[in-house]
Amino acid sequence: MIAKQSIGTSFLGALNYNLKKMYSQAPSLRAELLDTNFVSLRQDLIKRELSILRDLNPRLKRNTYHTSLNFATGETISNQKMLEIAQEYMGKMGFDNNAYFIFRHHDSSHPHCHILCLRNRFDGTVVSDSNNFKRSEEIVRELEKKHGLTIVEDSLKAKLKAPNKDELEMVIRTGNASQRMLMQEKVTQELKCSANLADLIQNLEKKGIHLLFNQASTGRVSGITYLSKDFKAKGQALGNQFKWSNIEKSINYEQARDCQEISAANHRTKSIFGGSTGTEQKSDPLSIDPTERDHPKNPLSEQESRRNGNELTPNLAATTAGIGIDQTQHPTVDQESTHDANDTSTLLSHTSDALAGLGELLGNLSPSGNLARDRKKKKNLDEGLSR
Repeated sequence: MIAKQSIGTSFLGALNYNLKKMYSQAPSLRAELLDTNFVSLRQDLIKRELSILRDLNPRLKRNTYHTSLNFATGETISNQKMLEIAQEYMGKMGFDNNAYFIFRHHDSSHPHCHILCLRNRFDGTVVSDSNNFKRSEEIVRELEKKHGLTIVEDSLKAKLKAPNKDELEMVIRTGNASQRMLMQEKVTQELKCSANLADLIQNLEKKGIHLLFNQASTGRVSGITYLSKDFKAKGQALGNQFKWSNIEKSINYEQARDCQEISAANHRTKSIFGGSTGTEQKSDPLSIDPTERDHPKNPLSEQESRRNGNELTPNLAATTAGIGIDQTQHPTVDQESTHDANDTSTLLSHTSDALAGLGELLGNLSPSGNLARDRKKKKNLDEGLSR
């Protein structure tokens, strides 16, 4: 049995997905409602219940838990048995006091059901999602043994990464395997028939699959990536048997002996894919010529770097000539400073003259507004002082 989980924000969206399955035009594909603790299937009443439960914990946004329990093709599971397993699974995952729906679907070749729960409990607490995938897998293994179901290998031990839903749908729709499935098949074949690492590299390259090793300066390899014209993936994405830690144990490999072969394979891969982009390039755009790291192309000479002010260096002039940069000569910093000093002196001289003229003008003004009388008083005052 395989459990596929998701946690989202729209309980009604997930519910409507399942309800539509119940009204499929093909009777053989119609879903069945196995159990629920909602009082009605009327949308308005469901919304009212959801609103009440959400108010118990309004800050919780991702409040919808949706999982499918998928049984092996060919297993005969009655509705009652499926409901019993689904309820046990819910309880062990912590959904023992929550609003829920359980549907059985008939739209695939294997028996399966969908469990839809609200993470808010009726007492206001929330079901934790911590380590939910690990906990789910442990519970599924337990239920397989208890109910005599087909045992599925633990995902951590599985050699091949199982195809996802999109890949399976593509196979059904087109009859063609996905790029990842094709790569898994090709690499699996070569792992079985290659005598050593050099043979594996050579055989895969003949099939259009190039390897990029994560190789340290010491020669130690810690990872591997597989690249083809239309697809690339790290070892873990293909499955456990494709990880470097497992390849080095399953094939004749010696670090000292194969170090050069790995470096050469990396060079070929980078020359084709250039930074692992999956697009063919003649050279690696990420590589840097060691001779250019400390000595860039067309450096300014020492003599040119000492020039300043009045003219551009020949290289810079040639560079800017074609892009419309103004090359008009401008005064140097020292020349501008001299001009600024002269302008300041002239401005101060003019200001002094203006102030003197203003003082003379103010001196001739009459305090009382009668200039003739004021002058006579001033004349009498001066004559009295002179006596």
